[in-house]
Amino acid sequence: PLSLAGECSAFKERFMECLRDSGYESGACRQRAMAYLECRMERQLMANEPLEKLGFKDLIDEKSEAKPEK
Repeated sequence: PLSLAGECSAFKERFMECLRDSGYESGACRQRAMAYLECRMERQLMANEPLEKLGFKDLIDEKSEAKPEK
């Protein structure tokens, strides 16, 4: 069985892969970073913080409104 930390490793791997592909431009990988943090919070691997406070407010607004990018 996977350890708890392993449950989110796929998200982490996708994020790291994105970083490598983008030349470590973290802004290009924020969707994946957010998914990884959501995974960790769902499994109580980190404190449950509102994603807005973690700097993802714009991504959440996009998700809820599904508006085209400006």
